[in-house]
Amino acid sequence: MESPHDEAALRAFGALVVRLQFGGDLTRDETRDAYLQVWRGQQPDLQQGALIAAHRCKQPTLDELVGLTDSHNDEWTRCFPHVVEAPEPHLGIVGVGMDSLKTFNVSSAASVVIAACGGYVHKVGAPGMTGVSGAADAFGLWGVDGAGPLAKQVEAVAKCRLGFTTPVTPMLRHMGIGRVLSQLRIATWIHVAGPMGFHAGERHKIVGVPAPPLTGLVAQAMKTLGYQRALVPCGGDAADPARHMDEFSNLGPTTVAELHADGRIEQYTLTPADCGLATATYAQVVQADTREENARVGLRVLAGREAGPRQDLLALNAAAGLKLLGKVDDWKRGVEQARAAIEEGRALDQLRALIEHQNRDPAAGHAQLERMLAA
Repeated sequence: MESPHDEAALRAFGALVVRLQFGGDLTRDETRDAYLQVWRGQQPDLQQGALIAAHRCKQPTLDELVGLTDSHNDEWTRCFPHVVEAPEPHLGIVGVGMDSLKTFNVSSAASVVIAACGGYVHKVGAPGMTGVSGAADAFGLWGVDGAGPLAKQVEAVAKCRLGFTTPVTPMLRHMGIGRVLSQLRIATWIHVAGPMGFHAGERHKIVGVPAPPLTGLVAQAMKTLGYQRALVPCGGDAADPARHMDEFSNLGPTTVAELHADGRIEQYTLTPADCGLATATYAQVVQADTREENARVGLRVLAGREAGPRQDLLALNAAAGLKLLGKVDDWKRGVEQARAAIEEGRALDQLRALIEHQNRDPAAGHAQLERMLAA
């Protein structure tokens, strides 16, 4: 049977896969071009999967991580040309997954709290792929419409300081990134590079990673890509140092790489005590068994209905965003401001404002939110 693909292109792509299989490296341009062929379906499915899997079997170089992100940016902006127009720099915040300490959707809830404290945030996230639920699951169950007009999602940031976009929305079905992500249920370097991409013009971002050695590499890649400020955390557990979470942790020390405005990358360790918090146990913040219950847990914390370690974890990660945006000067002050927004009801009001400004049918979104709150 004659292949619809050019034989020379098949062999050239296959040679890149073989190089990765034997532990070799790709250049930035080779990585970008190879993944563009994946996004755009220019290689057979088996070849696409082979590249993704072979790449995951080695530690990426800086050039490979930047090249993969370049390809993501090219494909994303082809399909999502919208840019947030806010009166001050806006924030992106995401945990990449692939971690061994699974909690509720902390970065999703933190994006709401940061906005409630005066920061502008464009949150991008997919359904759960390596955990029980992802950002798209959480926001959808909280009543937020992620399937509406893309322009309205970034306009919401300017209007109410918060907008949400998912790459697997029907509005982006023509984008190869969404096609690939919708089929993956494994950890890949796409899950690290994608969150590093420019989704709506942001140059300030928090990217949580699943292993401490990735913090410096990802921070360097973000500097190379052109970010102005970034935080790259990997949270630890004092009771089990071999396990980590893709966010700031109140279970033990967090390894952090911080990109400063002058281009300097600072690496340090942040403890719960540094932020005025008690050290918790994993059992106190562990994820629920289903995506619905995990979203419900996150909503209870966001609504100020659950104090203790989960609220501490949320306040800590919101504090990171406030600090990166220059809203606070120190971690303890950031935690205090985040906790006040939660306990005073401003975080829940912020979620309601997002529904009002982004949803095609706000009434239906508010009804869904109330059902979740009543459960």
